[in-house]
Amino acid sequence: MVEFEIERRTTKGRNISLVVYQNGKVVLKHPARVPKKQLDDFLAEKKDWILSKLKGLPKDIPQKLKFQTGEKTHIFGELKTIYVTPNQKFDLVSDTFQIPKTKSEKASIRKGKLILKEVLLEKIIPLIESTSIALNTKVTKLSIKPMRSLWGSCNSKNQISLNLSLVHCPETIIEYIVLHEIAHTIEHNHSLRFWKIVESQNPNYKLAEKWLKEVGKKYIYYLN
Repeated sequence: MVEFEIERRTTKGRNISLVVYQNGKVVLKHPARVPKKQLDDFLAEKKDWILSKLKGLPKDIPQKLKFQTGEKTHIFGELKTIYVTPNQKFDLVSDTFQIPKTKSEKASIRKGKLILKEVLLEKIIPLIESTSIALNTKVTKLSIKPMRSLWGSCNSKNQISLNLSLVHCPETIIEYIVLHEIAHTIEHNHSLRFWKIVESQNPNYKLAEKWLKEVGKKYIYYLN
């Protein structure tokens, strides 16, 4: 029997829905005022569907990082072993990723994500500046956060959001995602003109697209 836990999340929508993510997380989304019995009945009805989805998931998707000594993860495409140390500062030394000790598992996950965000920002900010200059455009705001299905997004105000999981990807992939989203500040769609903009800065962008489809799924779930 496949065992699973269900994360319940209230939404502003009117409908009840279920999502089974590639890393095995099952999320029930529902309006705040739906009675508990109605939700329990809904889940009982969908139990077989959930189990079938879980059984069909890839077997090589990594588990969520807990930032504990001995765990392995990729930083900019290179495999690192995590070590929790009494030092107050993090460090990337050779094939290790050293992070400060915290009081609890929850605090360790929170601290680990903040460190990865700092590491990723240091890499991304110069890329955004140089790419924006090259394309003669401007990013009005940058945010980095964990996302379950997107590597990045750009809204109509030219505000860009990037997936924190990019920190696990090779630098060529990070460069491509940054270029992709900045190109959206000029063309807010995936038209031929959009791809011409991307190609003008990265003629081999299709190699990055291929990597994201074939390998990227293994990187996007470490932090979710």
